[in-house]
Amino acid sequence: MSEATIPVILILSWVFISLIVGVLAGIKRKFSLEGYLVSGRSLGLIFLYVLMAGEIYSAYAFLGTGGWAYSYGMPIMYAIGYGALAYSFGYFYARYVWKIGKAFKCVTEADYFETRYDSKALALLVALIGIIFNVPYLQLQLQGLGYIIHVGSLGAISLKAGIIIGMAIMLIYVYTSGLRGIAWTNFLQALLMFIVAWAVLFAIPFIQFGGIGEMFTALEKVKPGHLVLHPPLGIPWYVSTLILSGLGFFMYPQLYPSIYSARDLKTLKRNYVLLPLYSIFMIPVILAGFTVAAFGVQLGRPDEAVLKAVELSYPSWVLGIVGAAGFAAAASTASAIILSLAGLLSKNIYTIVKPSASDRELVLVSRISVILFGLTAMILALYAPGRLVALLLLAYSGMTQLFPGAVLGIFWKRMNKYATGAGIIAGLITITYLKFGLKTNPLGIHFGLWGLMVNFVVTIIVAYLTKPDPNFEKFRAALS
Repeated sequence: MSEATIPVILILSWVFISLIVGVLAGIKRKFSLEGYLVSGRSLGLIFLYVLMAGEIYSAYAFLGTGGWAYSYGMPIMYAIGYGALAYSFGYFYARYVWKIGKAFKCVTEADYFETRYDSKALALLVALIGIIFNVPYLQLQLQGLGYIIHVGSLGAISLKAGIIIGMAIMLIYVYTSGLRGIAWTNFLQALLMFIVAWAVLFAIPFIQFGGIGEMFTALEKVKPGHLVLHPPLGIPWYVSTLILSGLGFFMYPQLYPSIYSARDLKTLKRNYVLLPLYSIFMIPVILAGFTVAAFGVQLGRPDEAVLKAVELSYPSWVLGIVGAAGFAAAASTASAIILSLAGLLSKNIYTIVKPSASDRELVLVSRISVILFGLTAMILALYAPGRLVALLLLAYSGMTQLFPGAVLGIFWKRMNKYATGAGIIAGLITITYLKFGLKTNPLGIHFGLWGLMVNFVVTIIVAYLTKPDPNFEKFRAALS
């Protein structure tokens, strides 16, 4: 028996278990669109908690944070900081989203905008933004999944084969069971990810250096300045990226169906109180990345730093368990993204082409869209790979442009579809120019936050130049 046999068996066994659980969640069920996309708005605290935890803490959290800790050092600590801002905001914002979803039968993020501004054109714009900026985010998950299976199997399974295997498994259970299948598999995924982080990864600095303090001392000798913020990833970048990520966190389309799926408002509030407890699992991941950096090991792919730390610290079979946890992290988020994008395409784009589409037809279109988006992201992951954190921050930059329209629209009567649309477009033009034209962050501030600032200015100007939205009172009545 070769050294790679046990890790391969462990990883593939977990993949198979995920498939079985996901398919069983929806087999022999006849789903309505609401049942397929938001699980019939019936999830209790446990399933809602693991659903959201799995969606949020992904291949980026499991690999990307460790990769950046290895490559760039202290700047990765923004990933710990922005959670405080995101969850504080989400506790108050999510209740409005849930109430509107229940009152107007919303199943997608674009439905929320259409309800507030009574505009199918704006809903179409939001749907397109969700798709354009989340295909790279989905690509991120698949790349991470490929790295995990490849390294976790000690190279026995190629990176490309890992991506294809993982995508095939997810497509089967998402196609079959929708959000219900994702919630069931995330119960297993979230549990494994948390246990592995604290039982395996947290011990690595102690195994290699005798403690966390000793590891940092060694790191400072091997890489002086690695634990200091410095340009181009200095304090302006750190603060602006933290703000961008904190505000953009709840603009991702996969979080809206999760909010809608809550059984009641009390369950939703309890969930947001408890979610920050799960976020601490990133601490051991970052420490593992720092540990590899302290070794002075040169990695061809920095995003493999966490898996390399495990490989250097434990027997090969432990790497198989960590590989299974990494697969869980990537699959839990990727499956939710695929489903949310399928919902946007069926509910907010297909219905423009065919307004008379039946509920049954929309479920079918959603399922076909699951396959379409999955295969598209898989091709990008196979043939156009990028750094995981870079892909994540690109996605954040685009999705955060929805923030003014989503939040100001709750409280400000003057907000209308023209102000919202103009602000979004101005923000997107700004980030496109800075990212691909200027190719720099002016004053060290993240290009996504520059886009958001321009967005706010244009939104407010247009709001005062146009008439208040007559739909505001109807919207507010549903929130009472």
